[in-house]
Amino acid sequence: MNNCQKLKELIRKELLILLRDRQTIPLLFLMPVALIFFLSLALQSVYVDKFTGRQISLVLENAGRSPQALELERKISANKLILLIERPKGFDNDKIFESGRAHAAILIPEGFGDGTKPVEIQFDPVLDAGYKLALKSLISGLTAEVVLGVDDIEAMVANFIVEKTRKNTQFPSPLQQSVPGWSIFAMFFIAIPMSIGFLREKNNGTLQRIFTYPVSANLVALGKLMPYYLINVIQFVLMLLIGVYVMPQITGMPLNLGEHPGNLVPVTLVVAAASTGFGVLIAGLARTPEQSSTLAATGAVLMGVFGGIMVPHVVMPPLMKNLAMISPMYWAHQAYLDVFLREASFSYILPKLVILTVFALICFYIAGRKIQWM
Repeated sequence: MNNCQKLKELIRKELLILLRDRQTIPLLFLMPVALIFFLSLALQSVYVDKFTGRQISLVLENAGRSPQALELERKISANKLILLIERPKGFDNDKIFESGRAHAAILIPEGFGDGTKPVEIQFDPVLDAGYKLALKSLISGLTAEVVLGVDDIEAMVANFIVEKTRKNTQFPSPLQQSVPGWSIFAMFFIAIPMSIGFLREKNNGTLQRIFTYPVSANLVALGKLMPYYLINVIQFVLMLLIGVYVMPQITGMPLNLGEHPGNLVPVTLVVAAASTGFGVLIAGLARTPEQSSTLAATGAVLMGVFGGIMVPHVVMPPLMKNLAMISPMYWAHQAYLDVFLREASFSYILPKLVILTVFALICFYIAGRKIQWM
């Protein structure tokens, strides 16, 4: 039997063992799906409002009923950025804000038509300052249109203001953050079943029986690595398909793959190698299945915390942004964001892939020195 046939049989043996595990392997696929689903929705409500033009919800009350008051009510109601909310029976402004039903409450007073009383705005106390300023500017502009008799004050001043804002290349959408982020996290979690499987075979004598055949340790290692590497690649492909076709139906937001989606292929292959290398490292360092589970889980969580997976890197303080660079998950996530968000060419992504490749080689080298096959 030549080496190719031996490798094929070793991979087949490993796949059969994995397929018999009806808990761990399905969990590796279900975990990122759940994290992508729930955390995309959570991120959407936490910070995406600033970047997607989501409507501002408010309660509007018109006590004046004068022509000017009615015109202002019409303009506010017709504005695309405003979503009017009916005041629930028995709810004052504080209770409305506590329940999260509205961002603000606006009162057009009885004296607005004759100029004796101004429009009153009450904001939710926890509303972002930028949001407050945006809503106040919007209502001020609409009020000025009514008072001055101008149809569209924004169009009137358009010739005096030219917007030259650069395209956003830093702040990812919820799906751009969650889909690659939690896929990477799950890929590194492959270290748990990988290291446990190795230690189990070593302790029950399976590895010793394998070495009674004319097979090298390197071939055995490759036979054990390939199935997990393939699982990581398949895992990311499935998560990407969910992000592209399923999550937009739920969140109403598409997952933009950028101008060079083909670059996802080399990025995924390198990230899968880095995560597999982490699993080999854990297998080499741990002495018992319990140790391997603890090391792998703790390592993956810490890398996720530092690497911008659990908290977007762009909102981290400067110190945490610098510390993030020690995590391979940071380089992996940024490589995906380069494709999704920055529409980067392969040459731009290459340095990050080199860092991940070096990380994988270091893991394989240390593991090779530490692993005791017998």
